[in-house]
Amino acid sequence: MKGYPKNWIDKRLRGIAIRQDLTDEWTNRGISKKQDYAILTNEISKATFGVDIKEHKQLKDINEKSKQNLRDHVTDLELIFSMLGEKATTEITQANN
Repeated sequence: MKGYPKNWIDKRLRGIAIRQDLTDEWTNRGISKKQDYAILTNEISKATFGVDIKEHKQLKDINEKSKQNLRDHVTDLELIFSMLGEKATTEITQANN
């Protein structure tokens, strides 16, 4: 990805893998509608950052109607916190069955 430091790209790729684990877990538990994934993701965002996805996009000056991915506009720390929130959610879900 042009313009991004290699360590950021590495974190972003790791974040994609963690996100995939989470969505696989949700799928295994019967989540199938895109809207349900969005609702759950929004709840993780609120717990992690104190703002929902829409508010986070506004803070990053990303047009809500654009197809831009919020995660392509976050800092290293935001990537790390996103991964932590999603990994914790996956592990809690698995532990509580």
